[in-house]
Amino acid sequence: MLLALIACAPKAKVMPPAVYEEKDLTLSEVIEKVSSDIELLKAITDIKIEKNNEPYTFINASVLIKKPDWIHMRIYQLGMLVRDFVIRDDELYVLSGKNDQNLKPLGNELHNAIFWWDEYVHGDMHREVNTYVIKTADREIHIDRSTLLPVKQMISTLDKKISVMYENPTNSEGFWYPGLLKIMMNEFTFTVKLKKLIKNPPLGEFDFQVPAKS
Repeated sequence: MLLALIACAPKAKVMPPAVYEEKDLTLSEVIEKVSSDIELLKAITDIKIEKNNEPYTFINASVLIKKPDWIHMRIYQLGMLVRDFVIRDDELYVLSGKNDQNLKPLGNELHNAIFWWDEYVHGDMHREVNTYVIKTADREIHIDRSTLLPVKQMISTLDKKISVMYENPTNSEGFWYPGLLKIMMNEFTFTVKLKKLIKNPPLGEFDFQVPAKS
């Protein structure tokens, strides 16, 4: 019986090390520590999409995010590629699949949620009990003080309010990241499971390629 109980016991949740628990960092130190060696991230994701709190669709996606603001997203349904698009210098290029007005906001908000620090370099930061809070004119993010992992983010623009919740800290060869993101934007909610987040992977031949301008 004891062996059966041990076999059925859930795995203990592994928490990220509290590396910065006893430190009081400045904004520039926070930004430097979370971003200094990251030029490119590759995310392998499952994304559940709800509209007005009702199931809307489910997709899988491979997302490349490169400094300063490049995104290459390949979207799959039932294992088939249904969208392939690039955003470079704020311009959308649809390489395959139907063009959709939601592609650019989806790509941009994934960029903002994962590569969050780019928008806060010139923000104002104050310390709370367990978090650092960084603010700019149109956004605010809460960072765990001991791990520097994001907890939540709020973005306000003229036509929309976006909130991002970060959960499930995950470790990949010493690189910690939130394994689950919930992005709420207007009537849509995107629940993004990061199955993998790979730091500085080698690029493939067709990554970030766009059609030549005529």
